[in-house]
Amino acid sequence: MKKNSLTPFEEAFLDFHNGNNNAEVIVHCNKGDDEPVALKYFFRRFDEMPLLEQKALEQCRGKVLDIGAGSGCHSVVLNDRGMDITALDILEGFTSIMRKRGLPKVINSDIMDYSEEKFDTLLMLMNGIGFTKDFSGLEKFLHHAHKLLNTYGQIILDSSDLLYLYQQEDGSVMIDLHEAYYGEVVYTVEYGNKSGKPFKWLFVDFSSLQEIADKCGFQAELLYEDEHFNYLARLTISR
Repeated sequence: MKKNSLTPFEEAFLDFHNGNNNAEVIVHCNKGDDEPVALKYFFRRFDEMPLLEQKALEQCRGKVLDIGAGSGCHSVVLNDRGMDITALDILEGFTSIMRKRGLPKVINSDIMDYSEEKFDTLLMLMNGIGFTKDFSGLEKFLHHAHKLLNTYGQIILDSSDLLYLYQQEDGSVMIDLHEAYYGEVVYTVEYGNKSGKPFKWLFVDFSSLQEIADKCGFQAELLYEDEHFNYLARLTISR
């Protein structure tokens, strides 16, 4: 891999993996303040993970596909437990790191282009479902997910309801109904002197997820909610 072909995220991940323990990225969001994020957060152990992620990993069963696996921190936990885990990511820099971390099955691919195997669990943590960008993309992914799941398969995912960003002091909510869904955001990642291309990301509230899942032949179950508007859900095939 040529360094100038890497995204800022990939460069930061590789620098951290190669020993720069202080590496951090700046995440710019069109609906929030700029946020510095230390790379060590993406390499956390099970006991360093939030309860939501710990609960998600406990729900995994059978043959697991970790979609958008990144550094592979969740896959490493499952692999250490002896589970049949495959880690997939679209970025070659990430898959390179996961192979160096000893994960036996790593795939460099866009999930929408992948359908070679079937799995019992599709795992999508750190709001991995957000890659779908909008409701239309979410529907396309869920239709594709049928090709990836065994008969009694499941999707374990987390997301957040961003409605709180629009709450007024009196408790009411102010949303412009003529704009795109309030959970659609645009991110840009900066590392060093390099900024990546802006990309869309989706945060979907559970009610909308439930409605779209039903439309696509899945049943949505709410497994857990934390105090910061994040939730964990399971989707299972209904037809």
